[in-house]
Amino acid sequence: MSTTPVISIIVGSARPVRIGRQIADSVATVLRDSTHADVQILDLAEIALPMLDEPLMAGMNQYQNAHTIAWAKMIADSDAVVFVTPQYNAGYPAALKNAIDYIYAEWKNRPSAIISYGGHGGLASAAQLRQVLKFIGNDLIDTDVSFTIKQTDYTPEWSLGDADAVVARDGDAVRALGEALIAKLDAQVAKAA
Repeated sequence: MSTTPVISIIVGSARPVRIGRQIADSVATVLRDSTHADVQILDLAEIALPMLDEPLMAGMNQYQNAHTIAWAKMIADSDAVVFVTPQYNAGYPAALKNAIDYIYAEWKNRPSAIISYGGHGGLASAAQLRQVLKFIGNDLIDTDVSFTIKQTDYTPEWSLGDADAVVARDGDAVRALGEALIAKLDAQVAKAA
């Protein structure tokens, strides 16, 4: 870990009309202010990974494609990761599962957290995602953050009218998430020393 930790926020939805990026941008501001980390956004819509096309299993750590190597580097260069996911039919988006499945070693012991959102807070998607991340060896914090999106939060174009206000409703939880990630990073550094 560098002197200033790098927290990457992965925007899990790649839909053309989505609110995940707005939420991620607002969460990034809160985390920058509360952790003093270097916070970056990794937007799966912009990264545009094709459906998994590596010839070998990710666990073999022999990536062949340039997009896989670039994605692996983005995660390897992150000290911690925050997954921002909507809930689609009680699960998380295929784009996020695809991005997770591309690589393996880079997820191992990576301090991570889950932020879900939806009409009911996205709790089912967070539960599924937590199960997968634990299986691949992520070092998840104990609690997730969940944003319940109200109909009145949306504009007629289905974006958020005020993403900062939505995130502020659970601002203390987002700050606690950041503190928990930094505590995990500090514990890893202390253990390695």
